Amino acid sequence: MESNQTNQLVNKFLISLPEGKILGYVTDINVEVSGDQYYFILRIKTLENISRGEFHPGMFSSEKKIKIKPSDIVNVGPDVIIIGGGKVPPLREIERLGQIVEDYNALVKELEKRENEIKKLKEEKEKLERELEELKKKIRRLEVIEDDFDHLKEQLIKQEGQLEMAREYIKLLEGVRHDIDNIKANIETLLSGYIEDVVRKIVNDELNARGLKKSPI
Repeated sequence: MESNQTNQLVNKFLISLPEGKILGYVTDINVEVSGDQYYFILRIKTLENISRGEFHPGMFSSEKKIKIKPSDIVNVGPDVIIIGGGKVPPLREIERLGQIVEDYNALVKELEKRENEIKKLKEEKEKLERELEELKKKIRRLEVIEDDFDHLKEQLIKQEGQLEMAREYIKLLEGVRHDIDNIKANIETLLSGYIEDVVRKIVNDELNARGLKKSPI
């Protein structure tokens, strides 16, 4: 590789795509040849205390060297070098993964929507369960009232039977009283006639004893 090509890799941030992070800042580069294969030896300053979106002198720490193959380089931009370590999938696979990510995000949104619907259904279920419990309480109260009504109905039927028996007994007493009144009237009639006959007999006997005329009967 020509020196101007190697110089294109200096003074740029080195980014590892598989790791998804900035490895450091390239300050120097050397080429190492081994047989028919050559490697880049990158001298980089590692980064520490990086705030999101902010770069400052204090973020650089000690230097270290990284050995990479030219095939590890995915892309070289004006400010960064992107390496894949031989683990970067082909472009079509990346596009397919991008579509998978879109489908995944859509699925996540759909799941969130379903979760909200499930949450609403759970809330509605809890509301219906509370209403059902209230209805059960009302039913139990109505059952108690129904039992009390049946008991009262039995008492009323029993009292009506007793009242009817009392009426029949009163009628019987009235009939007996009527019979007693008739018997009493008959006895009074018989007694009055008998007493009158006895008195007349006594008077006649007294008159006869004195030799007086018998009183007409």
